[in-house]
Amino acid sequence: MINISKQTVKINCPKCKASLTVSLKQVANEVTINCNCGTEVQLVDSNGSAKKSIRDINGAFKAHENTIKNLGK
Repeated sequence: MINISKQTVKINCPKCKASLTVSLKQVANEVTINCNCGTEVQLVDSNGSAKKSIRDINGAFKAHENTIKNLGK
């Protein structure tokens, strides 16, 4: 099964504008990441939208998987 939380997105360091790659799980968990320039970037999941989206999309993948498994029954 696909786990959408492992997918990555790119963000820019607010100080040096370097491109940083973070997983959706990191965003949902609001972790702090470090840029090579030394800046700590606190990820924020505004209104829990990343966490909810991960849950909803993974649920849809699971439902689709179950539907495919039950087609031949």
